[in-house]
Amino acid sequence: MLFIELIVLVILFFYVLLISKYAAGWTKIKTVSKDAFLPKVSILIVMRNEESNLVRLYKSLQSQVYPGNKLEFILVNDHSTDNTWSFLEKWDLNNLHLLNMPKGKFGKKNAISMAVAIASGDIILASDADCSFSANWTRKMIGYFANNDVKLVSGPVLFNKKTGFFQNFQALEFTSLIASGAGAIGIQNPIFCNGANMAYRKEVFLEVNAFNKNNIASGDDVFLLHSIKEKYHNSIVFARNEDAIVTTESAQSFYDFINQRKRWVAKSSSYKDIASMYTSYVVLFTNATFVFLFSILFIDISWVLFFLGFYVIKFIVDLSLLYPVLQFLNRKDLIKWVLPFEFFYSFYIILIVILSFTTDFEWKGRGHNK
Repeated sequence: MLFIELIVLVILFFYVLLISKYAAGWTKIKTVSKDAFLPKVSILIVMRNEESNLVRLYKSLQSQVYPGNKLEFILVNDHSTDNTWSFLEKWDLNNLHLLNMPKGKFGKKNAISMAVAIASGDIILASDADCSFSANWTRKMIGYFANNDVKLVSGPVLFNKKTGFFQNFQALEFTSLIASGAGAIGIQNPIFCNGANMAYRKEVFLEVNAFNKNNIASGDDVFLLHSIKEKYHNSIVFARNEDAIVTTESAQSFYDFINQRKRWVAKSSSYKDIASMYTSYVVLFTNATFVFLFSILFIDISWVLFFLGFYVIKFIVDLSLLYPVLQFLNRKDLIKWVLPFEFFYSFYIILIVILSFTTDFEWKGRGHNK
């Protein structure tokens, strides 16, 4: 029993140390305002069957406060089977380039590579078709590149506010990912970013050619970050600015939610970045330990104080990271959900890991092997 307790405490120690570093990393991220820096920018969005989101997307793109002669829009249609393409052809945005992926080519990575090749912008600003942005989004994300050492900017992403446990659970989990990614950038050891809000130098993308290194369906964001991190250390920053926040929709059904998370976790098996792999294992072992401690209570109730101590410590350290990020995102209403989230998350993450490596997933109407 003493040996088990020691193992549990060691795992908890490494978890506390990791999350505390990320919390400290968040405090090191500074807001940068370089609105006078106005390079040529290419906003790139890949879409497949997004007709229901196009009105909102059009309004967001049209609202961008940026010199018209220095801004272009590249929208790539990945073999949509709905009316996406016919809707796009009716758009009247200035400097709009519409690309239809050719037969035999499909997937977001191929679409991005095709778009970057024809982009005239020095900076690529990428998002998704189901996202919305403030009018100053482009200016705030691009301002960081006034520093020539910056190669990639990771931006904040937020789920649109909804009610109910399921939606709040998603929002908190997503915030924990954004917070961890930002905190890791803050300590100059990036682990991941979100493709719904990121920008990078075109020349660096072409140089690292990250998408040729694996055949994983997703991961256009994280694998590019890893490649840039490997070649250009300390060249990645996080845009801690309210105008840089991109909002998107959470999953509407439990099936869509599980399927999406399976896709996210499945790509982690191809990680080669040490920090990303370390974080994945520490988080996995910590949550597995939580499930183990809870399960053992049904056999030996004397473990209850040990379990509660583990629960409380994990809750406190997680809250130290989540609270300031929720405050920044203007979602302090989610704080009351953190304690129950701690309990359900451990069981959920173990389930997702098992499903991710034992079953296939679907993405944009296409099936993909695990």
